[in-house]
Amino acid sequence: MFKEFWERLRYRLERLFVRETAGQLTIILFLVALATLVGMSAQFFGLFSEENMNVASIPREIDSGFWDTLWWTLQRVLYLSRLETIYGGTLVIVIYAVFLTLVGMVVFATVLSLVNTVIANTTESLRKGDTLVKERGHVLVLGWNNKVLGVLRQLAQLQAGCRVVLLSTREVDDVQDALRVAGIGKEPLTIILRSGDPSRLAELERVAFEQAASIIVMSPTDTAEGASGDSEVIKIILQLVNYDKWARPEVALVAEVAQERNYELAEIASKGRVQLVSSSTVISKVIVQSMRNPGLVDVYRELLDRSGNNITVANINMCADQELGQVSYGFSNAVPIGVAWDERRDGRVVHKTGLNPEPDYPIADDEKLVLLSRGLPAMFKMPSESYQSTTARDGTPRVRLPQKVLLIGWNDNIFDILMELDAHSERGTEVTILSAVPERDARRRVEDSIERHLDNLRLHFIEGDSVQAIAYKELSLGDFQSIAVLADVSAGETDVDARTLRTMLRLDDQLKTAGKRPHLVLEMLVRTSQELVNQLCVDDVIISSVAVSAQLAQISQQVELGPIYRELLSAGGVEISLRPADDYVEPGRACRFADLMFAAQQKQEIALGLRTANGNGGKLWLNPDRAETWELSDQDRVVVLAQQVYR
Repeated sequence: MFKEFWERLRYRLERLFVRETAGQLTIILFLVALATLVGMSAQFFGLFSEENMNVASIPREIDSGFWDTLWWTLQRVLYLSRLETIYGGTLVIVIYAVFLTLVGMVVFATVLSLVNTVIANTTESLRKGDTLVKERGHVLVLGWNNKVLGVLRQLAQLQAGCRVVLLSTREVDDVQDALRVAGIGKEPLTIILRSGDPSRLAELERVAFEQAASIIVMSPTDTAEGASGDSEVIKIILQLVNYDKWARPEVALVAEVAQERNYELAEIASKGRVQLVSSSTVISKVIVQSMRNPGLVDVYRELLDRSGNNITVANINMCADQELGQVSYGFSNAVPIGVAWDERRDGRVVHKTGLNPEPDYPIADDEKLVLLSRGLPAMFKMPSESYQSTTARDGTPRVRLPQKVLLIGWNDNIFDILMELDAHSERGTEVTILSAVPERDARRRVEDSIERHLDNLRLHFIEGDSVQAIAYKELSLGDFQSIAVLADVSAGETDVDARTLRTMLRLDDQLKTAGKRPHLVLEMLVRTSQELVNQLCVDDVIISSVAVSAQLAQISQQVELGPIYRELLSAGGVEISLRPADDYVEPGRACRFADLMFAAQQKQEIALGLRTANGNGGKLWLNPDRAETWELSDQDRVVVLAQQVYR
């Protein structure tokens, strides 16, 4: 019964609060009246007794009874201490004093309320990210997706202590939670969060975009229903390139385009002012190249993670008018892989690059060198004579071309992966796709999304859940040369990497009875998930968000890297490849890196390093020490920059 009474009382109180001012005032008056009645009962418990005769705060000027008790009680309840000195005066004066005191209390309470409201509103605005940003020379990141975390980590390595302003349509609290979970708070960065629509000029002005040193536009995942992230990117690009009041005329503008089919439109919108990175092209390129070149992921990881050797652009005056192949032997901590130069076009600077030029290419005065370098400055000393190798051999380049490929999973990058595979495969190469997408639907999607005919691939589709053993019943896994497990969205699960891990557990179990083990490439979305698959049968793990975010961050700090990465990680042109060492040097004979450089130059390639097999130490030597020697076999690999080989 008491519980029922309490619930009804609480309900009535809630209803009063719903009525806001009127209801809350009623409750206050009720509490004052209740407290006054309770307080007046003190008269019956000795308020005016002999023991309390000397207490100055107990009044006795009127009747030492009801009125004095009422006055004493109101003083306690309403805190009318200012009236104590006038108590006992004429009735009219007391009424005036009471009225003025109550009004004063209302005024004071109103002032406190206004101050509290201002503080609360300011705090709420800061929490929601509604306030102006007053920064100069900051990095501005527009939009949100899972690659933003990688961009922030890269910026912390490239420019420790820099200020990063992040504007997206996500709530600031949500972004803070994501940064906290990812451990970004430990990075040496000052991150300023704001919430708003990055495609609106007013929102861009609120984050001081015209004062930024560089702007990175991400293809957002938190778009309105029916809108694509690339559409938002194009809208932002149009705002940026059409703005003519830049405080910094050479602001580095970099934008991510999620899907290759939208790249051309983004390029038109950018008017050559924005460096574009096609994430689907980058991811598909890395996946396919890793399927053809086991161990290539380690090379990309070192280049993109800033952990060792990196690609940079430097001006080496001593190299002017010299042949590229000759000066290559003069560097002790760097490998020249190309040249870069600037052109003036329509009143602005356009950065151009050429990778893997011929060894006799003369370096012009206005050209810079593109270097694979272990930090700057690059140590260079002009060679006194041309280098001649005694161990180099002129073998025919051999490229690994798998004849049977299994793709497990489905996402929007699969169409670019198929086109890249088709370009690198021999006619009749079989590609089997296992996913939750029905066969008829899968074929229709491929036909609708790939404009050109796949000349070299024969596609087979299997509908099934890659986590379940029954999905592999029709497959002989040992017959495949390469298997790629994609970040699968076909099953509709929110945690894609968790599903990828479960698929890998199932696949690892199935491969135990497959006999011959194929080369296995795994795609994951976030870096933290990689630790969970280290004990499984994976040869190469690709963190797709890192491959893209690293480029975006590095290009934002050095815009000359834009065309370099675009040529290196796009269809056509040059590629990084791992080739058998016995195609370059005599097996079993001691050789140095200079011998590999010499042999690669004879093939119109550039040697970047080598990867020794497990029997020879099992290590990647990128831009190695020039004094180091090896005795290589056909199991070891030379890492080269070469023209892409197509079939």
